[in-house]
Amino acid sequence: MDDERLSIPRRVAMVAWRAHVSGIRSRLVRPVGERQAYAAGRRALHVLIVGSGPAVGWGVGSHDLALPGAVARALAADTGRGAVVDVVAHPSAGVRRLRRLLPSAGPGRYDAVVLSGAVADAIRLARPEAWAAQLRRLLAEAQSHCAGPVVWLGAQPVSSIQPYNSASGRVADAHARRLNAVARQVCHEAGAVYVGLGALSGRESHRHRTPADYLFWARQISDALAPALQERNAQQPATTDDGARRVGAIERLKLSQRGGDPRLDGIVATAKRTLGTEIAMFTVLDDRNEWPLSSTAAADMRIPIEQSACIHTIQTPDGMVVPDAAEDDRFATNVLVTGPAGLRYYAGFPVEAPDGTRIGALCVFGRSPRDRADGEADLDVLRELALLAQRELWRWAPEG
Repeated sequence: MDDERLSIPRRVAMVAWRAHVSGIRSRLVRPVGERQAYAAGRRALHVLIVGSGPAVGWGVGSHDLALPGAVARALAADTGRGAVVDVVAHPSAGVRRLRRLLPSAGPGRYDAVVLSGAVADAIRLARPEAWAAQLRRLLAEAQSHCAGPVVWLGAQPVSSIQPYNSASGRVADAHARRLNAVARQVCHEAGAVYVGLGALSGRESHRHRTPADYLFWARQISDALAPALQERNAQQPATTDDGARRVGAIERLKLSQRGGDPRLDGIVATAKRTLGTEIAMFTVLDDRNEWPLSSTAAADMRIPIEQSACIHTIQTPDGMVVPDAAEDDRFATNVLVTGPAGLRYYAGFPVEAPDGTRIGALCVFGRSPRDRADGEADLDVLRELALLAQRELWRWAPEG
């Protein structure tokens, strides 16, 4: 029911209850660190989750164990493709705040966008008619940026959220059902995907949330999202980031001022050892040059961007393999192929800055050609190691 239909004592009780809920949330465990989770696989789907409620990850310590990781694994199982899920979470985001959060997340670079804010607005007792108009605008803005499906998550029963099970929680519960009915209709009219999150049953834990809870919801999301994604036969081509964007992203991460990083060095060394190549690197590309942020080679190997193999890699949707550079018109006359280094084989996978700008690649070089099938297998390994390197890179990003 709306605020004006509540008695004055009940309205006072609801305000006090919302303060109580806020206090409880401030003491809960929630994910820290990387705002990304992924599941292994080729032609990875890229999904963005924005909002509050299940998007925050209450009760677990990493997004791998929360909704992003669960959605990535569920989508991979349902589609046979890899999945990379980014999350922009805010503890109290409703529809209005989502309209401010969404543009900065760069929704245009994702295959699908998942929005969550129903519980926050149900607790606030948002007026349904005004809320419906705001939701329509939010969905329209999301659809104008993202060519793929846009998903709205309905509120799970509020009173099922421990310890929200109280008289005030049941008032919010009734309001959530009203907002869910509104959202279902708005999504139908807008061509968005509505997913009503069910109540968790048979829980044995007294924790606020568990990884199993997020997997339960992720399966519901994937059941609705996977068919819509599979209708899009080919992954959208990778955005070709120009040099100015790369320079800006590199400056924000202060990469030119960074010294060695043992964890990054370990990932690069693992690539060389696992794939049995002479050289492995994590390269960075600005508008003029490519240089190694980490490398197993003794030489600096800073080269003009015109001679870079990785500039081609960052323009691919799923990495690049060159079985024999001497037979590839792009590289046959490159000094790294014709000169003393005598490099013939290359495989690389792009690495992104937190804003999605592709600024480099994890790559390996060999002096002997390889079969394309072997190169594709190498790319599977590089894909996983590149995502680990990307996470390491994101630790250097300034807060906010």
